[in-house]
Amino acid sequence: ELTCETYLADFIQQNVPGFNPEETLVCATDAGGAKRTRKMADQLQVGFMMADKFRPKAGEVGQVKIISDASLNPKNVIIVDDMFDTCGSLDKVAEAVRNFAPAAKIYAVGSHGYFSKDAAEKIKKMVSGNVLEWIAVTNGISQRAPMKKFEAQGILDRLKVVDISRLVAGAIIRIHLGASVNLPKFRQLGPHHPDPLLAEAAFVPTS
Repeated sequence: ELTCETYLADFIQQNVPGFNPEETLVCATDAGGAKRTRKMADQLQVGFMMADKFRPKAGEVGQVKIISDASLNPKNVIIVDDMFDTCGSLDKVAEAVRNFAPAAKIYAVGSHGYFSKDAAEKIKKMVSGNVLEWIAVTNGISQRAPMKKFEAQGILDRLKVVDISRLVAGAIIRIHLGASVNLPKFRQLGPHHPDPLLAEAAFVPTS
């Protein structure tokens, strides 16, 4: 499995203004994403919280509540998901986080961004309501079409794209050589760490 938590964690540290682990929590969008989000919490050395959907009474519309293992009143909350598609879940979770921590600045990060249907409009609503600062995804999927949608809504600056080309290149070389991409040495490489196999590949003749 190829993961990009190290790249996303580095992006958070560099792009959340005044990032401080003691003032930051990461939030899983549901129980299914808890394991992934706890990994991000470990990477950033921050606290963990989770959104949980429940129905107050049978037949009623489900609500989103926040479960937190930290007593901290965070200045920053990072919502973590594997992908953002229509952004309906993000909208509900961000609103729940806002109610839980009214003074916190809220950000969202995910591996993949599809942003289908009216996702850009939902993001604009969250940005306009001071619910969301920005949303970041990798370029594992081309962001050309989403960028046009965000630009049309006047919020292009709120879509951040994290470059993982070095991660993908390193994985391709290892697979070509029959090496594993699951080794800790490779999985722990971030965007600023030298990759010895990439360095060696630069000297391989192409013709």
